[in-house]
Parts: sequence; C-alpha cells; structure tokens
Amino acid sequence: MKKINIYITALLVLFAFASCDDYIDVKPADKVIPTTLEEFRGVITQAYELVPKEISKITFRTDEVKFNTAAWEYDVVDFKDIYLWNDASPDVGTQPFNYLNFYRCIFYANHIIAEGRDATNGTKDEVNQLVGEAYLLRALMHFQLVNQYAVPYNKETAGTDRGIPLSIEIDMENIYEPSTVQEIYEQIEADIVEGMKLVNVEEFELGKNYRFTTTAAYALQARVALYKKDWNLAFTSAKKALDIKSGLENFNEPESELPNKFTSKENIMALEVGVLYKVVNTVFVSDELIALYDPNNDLRLSTYYSVDFDGEYLVEKGGNDSYMCTFRTAELMLIAAESKANLNELDEARQYLNQLKETRLTPDYQASEITRLSAMNQSELIEEIAKERFRELAFEGHRWFDLRRTTQEEIVHQFNDQTVVLNQGDPRYTLRFPQEAINNNPNLSN
Repeated sequence: MKKINIYITALLVLFAFASCDDYIDVKPADKVIPTTLEEFRGVITQAYELVPKEISKITFRTDEVKFNTAAWEYDVVDFKDIYLWNDASPDVGTQPFNYLNFYRCIFYANHIIAEGRDATNGTKDEVNQLVGEAYLLRALMHFQLVNQYAVPYNKETAGTDRGIPLSIEIDMENIYEPSTVQEIYEQIEADIVEGMKLVNVEEFELGKNYRFTTTAAYALQARVALYKKDWNLAFTSAKKALDIKSGLENFNEPESELPNKFTSKENIMALEVGVLYKVVNTVFVSDELIALYDPNNDLRLSTYYSVDFDGEYLVEKGGNDSYMCTFRTAELMLIAAESKANLNELDEARQYLNQLKETRLTPDYQASEITRLSAMNQSELIEEIAKERFRELAFEGHRWFDLRRTTQEEIVHQFNDQTVVLNQGDPRYTLRFPQEAINNNPNLSN
C-alpha cells in the first residue's frame, strides 16, 4: 500500500527548506502527488539539482592548494578554517560541509524507488530508466556521505566502524542511528546492482548528461570497488564503462578542451559542479602539485592552470557552470591501471597509464615515459599511478579521498605567519558531522 500520508507529511517538512517545481509544490488546497512519468522525472530532476557542491570545500583540505590570503575578506572567512583543518572551533562564518542536502536527494530517490514503477504515460524502458537512476543516485549520495563522515573502508574493521545513517525508505518515525561502514557499503553495492538492471540509456544528449546511464553506473561501481580495494571488480567495471565510451581529449591537438567540462568527449556524467568561482579566486595551486608536472613537456601545466603577475599558478578547471563532471574516461583509465598494478599485472597497468599519458604529454617526452615506466616494479608503478591521479584529477574532488584511502600523508598549510600540520593518519582525515546535523539528531554526536 502506498504511504501517501507519510509522503505528504515528508514533503511538507522537506519543502520548508527547498523550492520545487509546480507539479509537487505543497499548496493549501491542492497537494499533487506525482503519477505520470513526466512528474516523476521532475522529482528526480529536483534531486539532481540538490546534489551538494562539496568538491570546492574538500579541496581546501588537501595538498593541492595554498591559500590566497589577499582574497576578498568574506571568502577568506568562508574557507580559512577548512584550510587549517580547524573543525573543533571554526569561525562562525566558515562554510559548513553539507549533510542535509545529501539526505534530501536520498528522500526523493526513495520515493521514486517506492512508487516510480507505477508511473503512467511512459514506456517500460522509460520507467525502468527513471527508477534505475534513483537507485544509482541513492548509492552515490550514501557513498559520498560515508566517505566524508566515516573512516575509510577497511575490510578488517568495517563491520564495527561507525558509518552514517542509512536511509532506504520514507519513514518519518524512524530514529536514524549510524549504521556500520560495512552496512553502508553493502547497501551502496546493492543499489548499484539494482540500478544496473534498470538503466538502459548509454548516453544522454548534452544538457541532460547529468543523468545516470549504463556507462555512469559502471563508473560508479568501479569507484566504489576501488575504495574497497576490490581490484578485480574495480577493473572489470572500469573496462565495461570504457568499452562503451573511451574518448580522451588530446592536448597535442588545438581543438581539445578541458576534460571536466560538460561538453568534453571524456565526460561520462556531468552532475557535480567543479571549482566554484569564489574558490578559484581564493586559492593558488600548491608548489607540491606544480612540481609533479614536467614544465616543458606536460601539456596539462598550461591547460589546467594559468600564471598571475606574481608567478602564482591559478586554477582553470572551474569558475562557471560549464565545469560539471562526476565521472570521466581518464579516471576510469587510472582505476584500471591502479587495479591491474595491485593485481601485479604490470604490463596491462602500463598500457592504461600510457594511453592516458599519450594525450597529455608531448610525443618525444611520452616516448621516454614509456621507457621509464617499463623499468618500474610493482610498488614503483603503484606510486606513479598515484602521482598521475594527483596530476590528472587535481581540483576535481578526488585528492582528499585518494589520500584518505591510501597514505593519509602529512600535509602542511601556511596562512600568513601561522603554520598548521595535518599529521599522517590524523583523525581530521575524517570530517565531523556538522553541528546542525547533531542538533537535529543527537545519535550523530561523538
């Protein structure tokens, strides 16, 4: 039986915080429950729009950036304490990390999963695609939450490590307590499998390519498996996605564009917003990151960055709404390479790595890179792939999570005359739940 009363109650709570399209506006005399495919499509569109813009804030915690202390004073207040990992007593003006909007997205997805199969005025394939997207969006939101607010997945301890609240049904009376990391990952994996059974579109046209597709489903599965160190599944899923779409921007060609643009041939899913304009104006690229690029032969140095009058490198991967990217082919090639390297299948790992490098480096330099990589043993190749992820995926929201799932190395941030160190293995590699979330749900308190 449909929980219509619960649904209307939940909408009343939710829409106190968020506006929505006319067909599901809560009105005094006319509360409309979506029934048609078009109306349910509007529900999931609203969910997609609510996906938090966390990439920019997460970047401040990494070794990708150094702070531009001459930035506009309000932007400095927004981000300074994030940059200094001051989570215990941040300035009241500090931009909080998101929590509620993740669950708003999940709320919409839960309704579509529960009721969307009954949508009218649509073909079976269209209805299946809609519900499949809801499963995959719910998986992505739980995945991002557990990687922000819980310790990284560890096979030995995941069954007891505290995770985040799991939300898989609309129940306004439920008391949401954090599930274990293992339980969260099991639900994520189950949702991906269910979503894969239903989605049937390989690629949407530009403007609608923020939606989940079969290709994006494989990409999500590959990333989740990578974070679990399930190397076989990570490789298999990455390859399945690449079998559908494998194009790369070639920086040796003048018509190439930045690969995290929603129009790029590399873009598999253009959902998440890249580096926001105010962040572009508040950070310089770190010396550590710039040092990883060959100044004369790595074409990314002049493509991903520009140089100001003082010689500081500025980010070119963001600043407007054309930079929308959740999954792209270069990431999948790096997942394939990392997986094969950890499986000690080094020749295949090198093939994927060289395929990417060929489009990023000058031809003569790439020839020397092939020779250099061929001499590496397993541990050296794994380290090189980590560096390549740093170079290639910088400022796209990956670095913080790559550090968390691997070395959790020491990072030093300087702000004027203040030096702050994030120690190796520091507890601050896991974010605290926002105070607002704790106030609303005391079960989140430490």
